[in-house]
Amino acid sequence: MRNIECHYNDGSLVFCTTQDYTITNAHKILNIFHVAGLVSTIREKSNDLFNVVGQLPVDYDPFGTNSDKWSEVVSELTKTKEVLEQEVKAV
Repeated sequence: MRNIECHYNDGSLVFCTTQDYTITNAHKILNIFHVAGLVSTIREKSNDLFNVVGQLPVDYDPFGTNSDKWSEVVSELTKTKEVLEQEVKAV
């Protein structure tokens, strides 16, 4: 099961938990996101359950022609997502 989803939005990679957590676990995950270097926040979903969203700014212009830079972005996405998946799975 995947615990983290990711997409690119306005110059950042956006990582979000796919499940909702209690506030205690959401704070643990928030700390994991911060340690990974993401600017993060907790969002209330419903019935005292929360998810965590974090942004990792990347220096990439989607309208440019530099495909090497896109490879770097994808590499950063993959590396960060793998770390988050492992850490969040343990919560």
